[in-house]
Amino acid sequence: MAQLSRYSMVPLRQAFLIAYVTGILWLRRNPVSLIFTAISPFSLLFVLIVISNGQYIDFAVAGSLVMALVGYGLALGQDISFYKTEYKIQDIFVASPVSPLTYMMGLALSELLFGLPALVVLASFVVVLGAGIAGIPLLIATILLIWGSMSAMGFFLSSHMLHMRNATQVISFVNVILAVLPPVFYAVERVPDVLKPLVYALPTTHASLMLQNLMGEPTPAEWSLGFGFAVQVAYLIGFVALAKTKALWREN
Repeated sequence: MAQLSRYSMVPLRQAFLIAYVTGILWLRRNPVSLIFTAISPFSLLFVLIVISNGQYIDFAVAGSLVMALVGYGLALGQDISFYKTEYKIQDIFVASPVSPLTYMMGLALSELLFGLPALVVLASFVVVLGAGIAGIPLLIATILLIWGSMSAMGFFLSSHMLHMRNATQVISFVNVILAVLPPVFYAVERVPDVLKPLVYALPTTHASLMLQNLMGEPTPAEWSLGFGFAVQVAYLIGFVALAKTKALWREN
């Protein structure tokens, strides 16, 4: 039984080792990169607060947190493409006992390390602006769901990219589709009725609504926390399944 338990912990140790090599070691050599990575989510937050004189601070905070999670998750795809095409590091892991999902999890944790200061600050804003201590479990669940599904999406997309330039273009396009166009920074009521089924099909819409709900903002009558949670869980399961079964891990 103990041997089985140790064996089941191997993928987790492998993921943490990958995160250490690609994240912590990099930050030890280039600590300034942490500042540049962490500060980017606050640019749009600053603009929106200044323009609205603080009137839409809840939307700005919710949108910035969702955009940061989407960006850090999808950035996994760019890193994997870089490691695969430029450094050929992925070939080493392909030849090792490391599974694709373990490799993905290790790099996803690495991306989370780079964005952790920004995520902590933005999450603290959500708590201070109304979520309170009682809302922390739901806040953490929302963060993990979006981060997990976006990381799996980035891994799946990058595995089908043959060149770094293609990966950068595709990831940037998906980022806009998921974090800019949907009602992430603005109210769902502003979306025409004919387009509402489309925006409700996106996980980022529900993540923003859940954060707005935590901060006390009114949410649409046709929406509920259960609905938003279910959509995000479905995306997480779906893209992890795609990453496991359809991602191109070994080159022919």
